[in-house]
Amino acid sequence: MEQINLSAQPRQTRGKCAAGRLRRTGSVPAVLYGQGIKGAITLALSNKELEKVLHTAAGGNVLVNLSLEGDKARMVMFKEVSRHPLRGSLQHVDFVEIRMDHKITVDVPVHLTGKAEGLAFGGIIQQEHRTVKVECLPTQIPDSVDLDITKLGVGQSLHASDIVLAEGLTVLDEPGTTIVSIVAPTAEVAPKTAEEVAAELAKSFAEKEEETKEE
Repeated sequence: MEQINLSAQPRQTRGKCAAGRLRRTGSVPAVLYGQGIKGAITLALSNKELEKVLHTAAGGNVLVNLSLEGDKARMVMFKEVSRHPLRGSLQHVDFVEIRMDHKITVDVPVHLTGKAEGLAFGGIIQQEHRTVKVECLPTQIPDSVDLDITKLGVGQSLHASDIVLAEGLTVLDEPGTTIVSIVAPTAEVAPKTAEEVAAELAKSFAEKEEETKEE
């Protein structure tokens, strides 16, 4: 797993106004949590450098060697990344300190491989889950996990239990969780003509009148 260096400065001020001023200078407010940290450490990081880290192949699962001014370097991972709902710009980042000899839980993308047999019969790929939770050591985090769909026919599925991982990695999702299915195409229903609608209404009224007579 790739490790990336990042530097951060301690942040003394808090609150929305202070965070807004920080963003206008090209920085992003952040918080660091972890064992041995009382409460949390508030930080400020370069927006440009953060975006570079988040756009690596590992995405949010990248290992970050965080150098904090006036403190020791810490190995951390992204816990939560908040972006502006319209502009998509970074608003806030939460980090969590990790230990390299302790297993962690991460969300890993599922990569479908092969061409399902059911596609030849009009089947459609329906991927229910695009990530799975994997438990592993920080150095073992995979960029993705492969799931071969070649033998899937129409109406068949693959589940979390079908994912094969390297030694030391464990899928934490329930074994029966459906990851991908090949479903039959939805039949197109032709719109009804005005005559057909009128005939159905007439039949419905006739049936109601018959029921009234019987009562």
